[in-house]
Amino acid sequence: MVTRYAELHDHTDFSFLDGASGADDLVERALELGLSALAVTDHQGLYGAVRFSSAAVEAGLHAVIGMEIELLDPAVPDPHDLVHSPMWGDARAAGPHSRQYGGIPTRPKLERKRVPWRRAPKREDLRGVRARELGPHLVLLARDGAGYSSLCRIASAAHLAGTKGVPRFTHDLLAQHTEGVIALTGCRHGEIPRRLLAGDREGAAAAARRLAGLFGSKGSESAGSNLLVELQHHLLPDDDWLVAELVRLAEEVGLPVVVTNDAHYARREDRELQDVLVGIRHGLTLDESAHLRRPNGEYHLKSEAELRALPPGLPDADPRVRRAWTDGMAMAGEVAARCHVELAFERYRFPGYPVPRGETPFSYLETLCHDGARTRYHPMTSPVVK
Repeated sequence: MVTRYAELHDHTDFSFLDGASGADDLVERALELGLSALAVTDHQGLYGAVRFSSAAVEAGLHAVIGMEIELLDPAVPDPHDLVHSPMWGDARAAGPHSRQYGGIPTRPKLERKRVPWRRAPKREDLRGVRARELGPHLVLLARDGAGYSSLCRIASAAHLAGTKGVPRFTHDLLAQHTEGVIALTGCRHGEIPRRLLAGDREGAAAAARRLAGLFGSKGSESAGSNLLVELQHHLLPDDDWLVAELVRLAEEVGLPVVVTNDAHYARREDRELQDVLVGIRHGLTLDESAHLRRPNGEYHLKSEAELRALPPGLPDADPRVRRAWTDGMAMAGEVAARCHVELAFERYRFPGYPVPRGETPFSYLETLCHDGARTRYHPMTSPVVK
């Protein structure tokens, strides 16, 4: 049975000042278009997962939970700064007290002792910084409950290690939490497309192999591959070339392809709102932010028929590209069918916590409470003990 197309790369309004549609609108539009499933892949975290999942379940649409991250480091050495720009835009990209590492601000050093349980109110200013000047993108999807836990751990660790607005996602961090995770190579700002666009085909292949090893990909012949090369076409001048090169690279490395549209709004007419949001994010007028906005209105949810009508799916397209485009659309539905995450909040699920040998979580909690009471109260009076 042929699986209907599913959109696996989609941003809600929880991609702050970038996604222009709420979860309800996106789910409604996905049903109108006949999609078999819809993913939420908001930037840098799982903020919108609960609202999106609830909206999808209520509407009877299969939901896929994920996120799109920006990586601090390249998958393979990048001596010519093809993947990371030497600097983020201009001097405003880093806070005044931050040190630069590969163009990425590090966590600022505090001049005073940090108060326990408080975060430093520090935020990096990314106004005026274009997407291609940020770290390479990667899309991560949760295949099951274990995958959702992996994404939670990745996001939490990255945000704790970074500053507000600039989490520190690294390949070493990803390597620690790959269980139940499916990765897509991302839009044209992913490492592999960036290297291809810069003429570094050898580096692109090396990056693909590194990611395949990281996520335990089983190759293009396996329906269980955990790394897929993402194909997108937004009618940009070099999209035909880039799709063809990605198809060729995927065949050489032995990876499957998947078609996505990197949707940032539900309907084509929502493009104007997304333009306004980008201007607000950068503190610029519409005229001033033209170079920061997306070049056209093709970043909306599309039906299977609309995607087939794009150049890679037309009869006069290169046969290899057309076949890959068709297979990639089918693969999107297959990947969505593999992903089953149930956010059952009506059940109690206490987090696991490491306890010393011979202790239960309850007995160890009791010990910690008594230790804390002795630290806080002098002397330990009967009311305190009670």
